[in-house]
Amino acid sequence: MFGHSFGGATSTQMLMEDERIKAAVNLDGILYGKQRIPAGGLEKPFLMMSADGSLNSVQLIEEPELRQMMEELIARYEHVDEGGNYWMKLNHMTHMGFTDLYLLSPLFEEMEGVDVRQAHRLINAYSLDFFNHYLKHQPLQLLEQNIGEHPDFTLQKG
Repeated sequence: MFGHSFGGATSTQMLMEDERIKAAVNLDGILYGKQRIPAGGLEKPFLMMSADGSLNSVQLIEEPELRQMMEELIARYEHVDEGGNYWMKLNHMTHMGFTDLYLLSPLFEEMEGVDVRQAHRLINAYSLDFFNHYLKHQPLQLLEQNIGEHPDFTLQKG
């Protein structure tokens, strides 16, 4: 499972609810409704990728109701990296950087200050490493070796 929304259900929700889903990556998505990552994490392999711009955008919201709603949405991922799962936070990244929109024109990258090609290389490499390990039983090449803070990202493991 790869991506962040399929017919109203996120990859995280599908991982929690569907026994056929063996592992999932969430690309800067949120949990809708009343879903929360349970204390102790998920019972299946999970990699959350977040844009620092998405996580930090709450601080820029001036309207109290909207700010509270966003804080509640982000709080749903409090336990995301528990239970051996991963949370990768990409630095200098926005939500739209997970798409190919910024590739339409270099102006998008310049306006947002995002190196989307580097971000896409990281997204692809770490997603492939994750799925190769958990679905094909290959040794991890990147995830375990890069826990901690790096210039382009922070990687946490619970």
